[in-house]
Amino acid sequence: MPLFKFKVANAAGKIEEILIESESESEATRRVRSRSLIPIEFLGHGDSRGGGRSWGFRRKFDVADFSDRLVPLLQADIPLERALGIIEETSESQEEKELIAGLRRGLHEGRKLSQLIRDRGRQFPRMYASIVEAGEEAGALPQVLAQLRDFLLMQREMRNFVVSSSIYPVFVLFVCGGVVMILLGIVVPKFGEVITTSGQPAAGSTALLLALSTGLHDYWWIGVILLAVAVIAIREASRDERILARWDDFVLKVPILGRMVLLANIGRLVRTMAILMRNGVHLLDTVAIAARVIQNSRLRSSISTLAADLRRGERLSVALGRSPYVPTMVIRMLAVGEEMGASDVMLERVADRYDDDLKHLVKRALSWFEPIVIIVLGLVVGSIVLMLFMAVMDMQGGL
Repeated sequence: MPLFKFKVANAAGKIEEILIESESESEATRRVRSRSLIPIEFLGHGDSRGGGRSWGFRRKFDVADFSDRLVPLLQADIPLERALGIIEETSESQEEKELIAGLRRGLHEGRKLSQLIRDRGRQFPRMYASIVEAGEEAGALPQVLAQLRDFLLMQREMRNFVVSSSIYPVFVLFVCGGVVMILLGIVVPKFGEVITTSGQPAAGSTALLLALSTGLHDYWWIGVILLAVAVIAIREASRDERILARWDDFVLKVPILGRMVLLANIGRLVRTMAILMRNGVHLLDTVAIAARVIQNSRLRSSISTLAADLRRGERLSVALGRSPYVPTMVIRMLAVGEEMGASDVMLERVADRYDDDLKHLVKRALSWFEPIVIIVLGLVVGSIVLMLFMAVMDMQGGL
């Protein structure tokens, strides 16, 4: 059986590295916990020489990873300050070490963790401080942080899924572009030399192909300049709220992409609201915090009146129903939850459903993308080869 290497802490907070023989990493983790040890970090296979997962790169602060290491320490009844000290000692990120050192100094001064986190809004999402504050007031910080950790890990898993699913299609796209560039930059010019040597005039389509190849070879720098100008223009446009709103509105109208954006944003909205509600955050604060997790400005503006509607005494389901972008299923599930006194449960179910729908939609879209790229490549390459073949036939006919 393979060996798995872990960095663990015992009940006294002492840190050590151990080897566990097991069939899988998950089973090895369970065996570590069965020994009353707290797994802090998985360091790889026991016979590996890479020394963990860092792969030699400098690691930055990851709030999901930080939460994932903090929760088991708190659940083992290790005091908060000591738990932070353990994470600081084992961290490979200088940024994380400095941040945790600041948190520990603040705790020494008698400040609450939620206040310290709120002061560090660049590293922590705004909802983090509100949920931690609710956990502090309820005396259930480990349980609240566990829910927050699960939420952050789920978000990271979704991002990783989309990125990993896109790697192969993007690779295929670059390969296709490379093949076309090689044909136009190397193969076609060689044929051009042959045609010129033969003294035969090139046919219309062949002449166009040769002109395109010559332009690519002689004026490639114009393309580089245009690309740089486009990048700068896009960057400047992204800072203009009016242009950004028009773009976000356009994205929502694109058949498949718009559906993806809607599922991702609404799913993130309702899951954030569910977590905040479950942990006793005031409804008005819940709405204000949750609205900030929406990345599409058009969607965000469509629920901008939620707080005002709630102050007038309206139910959340009624207020949300005014947005043309919030699906009917969300409204009805939330209304049922309000009647049962379980709004957070219903919202979480909706979020789970939307996450599943988003994964399936991404898979389906990418499965369509690959054959489309291959077909387009075949048409382009086939057209180039056909033009060259016709040029060869014309030369033979002229001999």
